[in-house]
Amino acid sequence: MSQAINRPRTVSVKRVVLLTIGLAPAVLLVLIGLVRLYDRIPGWVYWKAGLILLIAAEFAYGVTVALTVLGMVVLGVVWVRTPGSWTSRRRLSAARGLLLCGSLVIALVLGEAIAALWLIRARNATAMPAGGQRWKPSWQPMGPTPEVPVAIQPPTEFPDPPGDRTIDLVVMGESSAAGIPYEQWVSIGNLLVWQLGEVLPNRPVRLEVLACSGETLELQHQRLNHLLRRPDLLIVYCGHNEFSSRLDWAREPDHYFDERLPTVWSLLVKQIEVISPICGLIRETAEKCRIAIPPPREGHRALVDVPAYTSTEATILLVDFRRRLEAIVSYAERVGAMPVLIAPAANDAGFEPNRSFLPAATPRSERAAFARQFLAARRQEAADPAAARAAYRALLARQPGFAETHYRLAQLLERAGEEELAYRHYREARDLDGYPMRCLTTFQTAYRDVAARHGCILVDAQSYFHAIGRRGLLDDHLFHDGMHPSLRGQIALAQAVLQALKARGAFGWPKTIPTPRIDPARCAAHFGMGPHAWRYLCLWGIMFYDLTYPMRHDSSRRLEQKRAFARAAERIAAGESPEAVGLPNIGVPAAVPAVFGYAEAGPTTSRPGSS
Repeated sequence: MSQAINRPRTVSVKRVVLLTIGLAPAVLLVLIGLVRLYDRIPGWVYWKAGLILLIAAEFAYGVTVALTVLGMVVLGVVWVRTPGSWTSRRRLSAARGLLLCGSLVIALVLGEAIAALWLIRARNATAMPAGGQRWKPSWQPMGPTPEVPVAIQPPTEFPDPPGDRTIDLVVMGESSAAGIPYEQWVSIGNLLVWQLGEVLPNRPVRLEVLACSGETLELQHQRLNHLLRRPDLLIVYCGHNEFSSRLDWAREPDHYFDERLPTVWSLLVKQIEVISPICGLIRETAEKCRIAIPPPREGHRALVDVPAYTSTEATILLVDFRRRLEAIVSYAERVGAMPVLIAPAANDAGFEPNRSFLPAATPRSERAAFARQFLAARRQEAADPAAARAAYRALLARQPGFAETHYRLAQLLERAGEEELAYRHYREARDLDGYPMRCLTTFQTAYRDVAARHGCILVDAQSYFHAIGRRGLLDDHLFHDGMHPSLRGQIALAQAVLQALKARGAFGWPKTIPTPRIDPARCAAHFGMGPHAWRYLCLWGIMFYDLTYPMRHDSSRRLEQKRAFARAAERIAAGESPEAVGLPNIGVPAAVPAVFGYAEAGPTTSRPGSS
């Protein structure tokens, strides 16, 4: 009997097999459910969950540090003041507690050291970390930022020999270079592959797109490390994200002098970040989450706002942008590639500035008075446009750096037929935006300077679009939203690059073959852009303006643009022609005219026929 009781129990193989067979479908269903849930939940939800976890982690870390320090003090006092031998129960308990606290201290010190090394490595490879420049911690070594970070060492040796028959086309940049929102059909890379294939049928073209949505030139510079083939044509088309991919949409650094009184809490947080690399790392990671989270629908910004960046940060970003652009062009020349620079332009007339601000020394009373006078001028726009123009000019004479004044005046000038003057004010409004989402003139100038020094091809999109745009304006005819080119804009850029390649006889371009003119209807048919594509592009427009309308003090125009895309999507779904919905960036556009002088180093800056 005892032997039967003590006999070890064995698990039946049959039971294991049946259990596995039964669990496998359940596990599979759970995995399918998770994947479907992941696809249905917006990406920002995960970023928000990550932000909550990071805030909880920082709080838990602070509590752990405080309890560890307090525990060592209390247990130390208990151990010292407890009478009796070393082996007494109370002293042994205190000793065990001290040992635990000591172990935690060692773990915390090791964690801080690892976090410090991580931050030093990350910050040495970037011009500005997420969240902007911070007070430099005492544990981070001082010294100048290297002009070309050591971490960026693009390959110079490739498996394919130089001068082989295949033309390797590499496109660098952000979402505009990737073709977004047309990327399923058209991008500047796809257009060039198509047209070069017709001009040079004996030279196959291989396209590699490094461009990625939301990236800066810094991140694109790093992507050169992963090139697998020798580039023959290297296109650089980047510059819209230099601020918005680093700075949270809600960021409000101290700007006005009369509001620069930091709270005790902000001083404490800053001091903790200086002392603790772990807290600094958590805060920096949290800033990345905040950048990815869209503004709340009920968000409201003031008319007289503050810039999301400081003047020091703007200088750092511009200097780093120039250095990296120079380094990329020098690398292209070193490996035998032909660099093509496309200085990004944006929707100056159809997309208002996100923030407008006054000089830092402007007192609160003057800011309030300026806002009242601005709103009074705006109320005059419909009834007396001439008086409104005069009022805006008077406001600009007092405060020439207020972006919204430039934009409102430009709209009135456009309606009055003064397009050239309106163009200048639209451009000023974009350059003075306190939260830039479009490439600034200073960054466009960096392209011009680098192209002039190297004598490489430059497509100056700002002056080029000014030449071909409707009445010389950069608006919805050339852009799908705030900065992404429409189909017409993308065709125009591709034609400019082809024109420059033809002028240089690149890749053995026959002299008898002229620069191809891309027919928009043939292009749409070639890439399969039917009604379903145009409806998708309408949905993209809805999403873009839905994400950006809360960034302004007055969201009415962007909400109307969102509603216009929604109406167009419904009409296309009902069978109506995309060209009939009334939007200039939906449907097959008009052909791009042949305009010369905008695709070489040092392009002309005046419009054809202008004095």
